Amino acid sequence: MAQINLRSLRALDDYSNAELKLLGAVAPAREYEKGDELCHEGDQGHSCFLIATGQVDVVKEIDGSDRVLAALRAGSIVGQMALIDRSPRSATLRASGYAIALELTRDVFERLLQAHSPLALRFQHQIAVAGIRQLRMATTKLAKVLADAQRASERAERGQEDSLMVHEKKRDALLTVQAALSEWDMSLEELDQVRVSVPQGQVRSGEDRPGV
Repeated sequence: MAQINLRSLRALDDYSNAELKLLGAVAPAREYEKGDELCHEGDQGHSCFLIATGQVDVVKEIDGSDRVLAALRAGSIVGQMALIDRSPRSATLRASGYAIALELTRDVFERLLQAHSPLALRFQHQIAVAGIRQLRMATTKLAKVLADAQRASERAERGQEDSLMVHEKKRDALLTVQAALSEWDMSLEELDQVRVSVPQGQVRSGEDRPGV
C-alpha cells in the first residue's frame, strides 16, 4: 500500500490528526502508473478519489478518440457523487504519470455516517465545496464558450479561422461543462438558474474542477 503524508494536503488543512488517521485507514492510498485508470467512463460509480500526488486527467471519448478535458492535481476531490448515487461515470480518470490517490467507497462512507463520525461530516462538507467549485467552473466555462464562439464565428466568416476547428473547440469546451454538470444531474438550462453564494474563504480561486 502506498504511503502518503495526508497533513501535507491543503484540502485537509482543517482535519484533526485523529480524522486524518481514520481517513488513511478507511480510504486506502493506491498507486497508479502513467496510463492507469482510476475509473472508466460509463462504469457504475461506487467511490470517490482524493488526489494525493501527481496528476490525473479527466478523459472523455469523443468520436472514437479520447480527449483530455481537465487535469487534476494534488488536493482535488473527484467522483464524489458516487457517494450519493450510483450513476455511471461521466468520464474516465487516467493517471498522466505516477500518482497516488485515496479511494473512499460509498459503503464505507455510509457506515461512517451511520456511526455519526466527524470524518463523515467533514467529507460531506468537502463534497458540497467540490460541487460549488464545479458549478462555478461550469458557469465560467459556459460564459467563455459563448464569447469565444462569437469571436471565432466572426473570424471564420472573414476566413481567418477554419470553421471545423472552431466547431471542435466549442464542442470540447461544452463537453467540459457537461462533465461538471453530470455530477449534479443538471442541464445547461438549469445551470442558468443557479446562483451560488459561498462564504468568504470557503472556495479558493483557481481550484475549480470538473466532476466525474
